This record gives sequence, structure tokens and C-alpha cells, in this order.
Amino acid sequence: MGNDINLMNISSNPYYPQQKPPVFKKNIAKATFLGTVVFISSLIVAFVNISLDQTPSLMANQVAISVLVGIALSIWSDSTRGLRNLFRADLASIVALYFLTLIEFLYPQTKFDQLLTSEQTAYALYVLLVGFAGIAIGRHITLFKPVPPSFLDFSNIPDNALFRIFLISAFLAYFYVFITVEFNPIKLIEAELGPRFAVPWGRGRLGDWRVFLSELKLFSYAIPPLAGIIWNRRQSFRSWQIFVVFIIFAFTFFDGFAGGTRNIFGAYIATFLGGYLLTIQRPNLLNVTAPIAVMGYAMVFATRHMLGFREMGISRYLETAAYASQKVQGTLSVDYNLHTIGLLVDAFPNKHDFLGLELLFVFATKPIPRVLWPDKPEGLSISIEEVVGADGWTVASTYVGESYMMGGMLAVLLISVCLGILATWWSRTAAFHTTGYGIVVNALGFFTAAVSMRSLIIFTTSMLPILGLIFFAKTFPGLLGIKRLRRQYPRS
Repeated sequence: MGNDINLMNISSNPYYPQQKPPVFKKNIAKATFLGTVVFISSLIVAFVNISLDQTPSLMANQVAISVLVGIALSIWSDSTRGLRNLFRADLASIVALYFLTLIEFLYPQTKFDQLLTSEQTAYALYVLLVGFAGIAIGRHITLFKPVPPSFLDFSNIPDNALFRIFLISAFLAYFYVFITVEFNPIKLIEAELGPRFAVPWGRGRLGDWRVFLSELKLFSYAIPPLAGIIWNRRQSFRSWQIFVVFIIFAFTFFDGFAGGTRNIFGAYIATFLGGYLLTIQRPNLLNVTAPIAVMGYAMVFATRHMLGFREMGISRYLETAAYASQKVQGTLSVDYNLHTIGLLVDAFPNKHDFLGLELLFVFATKPIPRVLWPDKPEGLSISIEEVVGADGWTVASTYVGESYMMGGMLAVLLISVCLGILATWWSRTAAFHTTGYGIVVNALGFFTAAVSMRSLIIFTTSMLPILGLIFFAKTFPGLLGIKRLRRQYPRS
């Protein structure tokens, strides 16, 4: 008792220093200065070598090669700080933008020469290179502290809660899907193998009350990173739990592939790699490059075939042997986003006024269900489809094309820098996540960074799973089998 009193007196005595929590040096992932210099240098080389005397496809091919070399050398420079330094949202953004715009031009694209003039292609490439440079510059601007705010503190969630949140995410993602097929697995598989727009769980253009249930499918994005983390920490789970995780994970990948939407399938790959790579205990060349190589091949394979079967469905695609056509096997085709960017650059402001903040307003309000806001704007005053003459189908132009519609080259630069700033802040917070739950939330940020390259509208909707997981952890901790953190104050 006397010792306790003495210890209490010592701890409250102002002459004795108070104990402080241990300070851990965090290995914060960030781009190296040399890597950025090399990358921007490759962009400058690509810029100065663009010649109007070349055909559009050759022009794009030379830029694709130069930028690819710059990305590779930048990654090599960043890897000198350790393999974990490559697990960054800004790098995911750059790679995703390259995939969406330039990777197809590493293959012969003679058809592209009939789509754009040399002048349109040159200006499209100029705008694209500015976008790459903006992200590269923005990732070195640290306006926010790396320490996550309190709403991103998940230190009270043990890893054994991961399996529970995995099941909750799967239930929320696929409950409406199973309702529409009357919980009949045969009908489900038949629908998955059919045309993507004919699935019974699809939503209408404007949506109704059922949009609440259909939008819950966004929780499927939490399944791949959870699977990657649970696999790395499989010693903490039972064999039957690992089996259940594998089955649901495999179905999620199949669902993403059968849907024919490549950005969704790519998002599953990106989030799986994010969860897996961020939780490797001892990263080495094999356990890092092997999964990346496998997933990279899966994405290339999907890119080759998903365009071919998404209108007719996998069943008819196989029955008619459409996969053997020259269109599928002759080259690699993504979306020809560079073609769309070229048409937009040619149209604004020559034919249409810049949209200004209208585009950001429409995209920011996109996640709000129309049933809650009946007068919500249906779209832009002038859509991308109207500009490029697409009748009956949607057209993507990446965030670069959308930003140009806002305010030209300056808007592209500013939006790119902002995306780089946000990406590097999110990557820096990863070092402070110690629980699997926090890493899942962080990995979903990698998904947001990657898919936002396709469209700014996805930036807002892709954050919904992140907000959902934060909501669960902070509002219903008992649902995850955890207790609220309570601060311990000394007794007076």
C-alpha cells in the first residue's frame, strides 16, 4: 500500500517527468524526388517528339513508349526505399491513367488513324501529358498531416472481426441480387452469363426506391481487400472460414468479369492487391511480383474479351466462337479514350463553352438518390456523348477529358494536382493503420484513386464503401463484435 502511495505521489509530482507514449518512426510511403524528375523528363521527351507529320497511331505509340519508360524508371527509383514504398495511391493513379489511355498503343492500332486527325491527336496527347505531370507534381505537395484524423482511427478493432465484416459486406452486396433471382442459384448463373444490361438486378437510368438496395452492391468492393488481408493473416482464422472467404472472393471476381465492365473488374484487382500488399509481413521479389503478374495478366485477358461478350453475354460468346475473331485476338483494345479526349479538345471552346463548376456540382451530387431529391439534375447541359456524337451508348474520356470540359488546359492541371495531393495524403496515412480493418479502408482508397482516373463521377461514388465502413465502426461497433474505446483518466 505504501509503495502504491509513493508511486502515486511520484506520478503527480511536477518535478518528476510524466511518462509519454512510445514514439514509433513511421516508414511513410512517398515518391522520391529523383523518380518524379525522371518521370517528368519522359513526359517532356514525349512532348517535344510529337510531330504532325506522323500518323495518329504512330504519334500515340511513341508517346506510349516514352511514358512507359518514365513510369518504369520512376518505380525503380521509388523501390530503392523498399518495396512497401511502391504501395501508394498516386502510383496507382498514374498506372491506371496509362492503362486507360496509352497502353493499347503499344500494339498496332491502324484503325485509330481513321478516327482523329494528326492535329486532334497531338492536342489530345498534350492535354494527357499535362494530366500526368499534374499528378506527379501534386504528390509532392503535403498540405495535410499524415496522421489520420480521429474518424480513421480503427485501433480498437481486432483482426478477428475481419471475417464478420467480410460476411456483412458480402450480404449487403449480394442480398438485392439474390432477391431479384428469387434466391435461385441457377437463375443467378444464367443471368451472369447473359448480356450485362439484361440482368434482373440492373437499375434504371434515373432510379427509384430500389436504388437503395442496388447501390449496396458497392460493398462488393470491400470483399477483395478483405480477402487479401485474411489470406495474409490466415493463421488467425479457421479452415472453414478461409474456405468461405475463397468461395465468396471467387464469385465476386466472376461477377465482375461477367458484368463486362472493365473498370469494375480492374477495381477488384486493385483493391485485392492493395489489401494483400499492405499486409505482407516479409515482402520479397516473389510474393510481391507474382500476384501483380497474375492480376496483370488477368486484367489484360479481361480487356481483350470483355468488350466482345458484354453485349451478347458469355454463353453466346462461347457458342458462336466470337472469341476467335481477329477483332479480339489481333490487338489490345481498351476504350480509345484518347480518341474521345481529342474530340473534346477540338470541341471546347470552339463549338461549346467550358462547363466550369457545373461538372463538379453534377458529379458531387451523383450519389444522392433521386428518391430523396426528385429535382436533382439529370446530367450536364452538354454531355460527352453529345459532343462526340455517340447515340445510344455511354462514352468515357477519363478525368482528363472531363477536366478539359470544365476549363481547358488549366483545369486539367489544377484537377490533376489536387488528385495528386489527395492520393499522397491517403498513402501517407497507411503507415499509421495497424489493424486489418484500417488497412481495408485504406486499400479502398487505392480503388478510389485508380477508378477515378476513368471519370470524376466515380470519385464520389467510390467513396461510399469507405464511408460505409467508417459508419459501421463508429456507430455500430457491436455489429463488428468490438467495444467502444474509452479514454482512461486518472482518478482525482
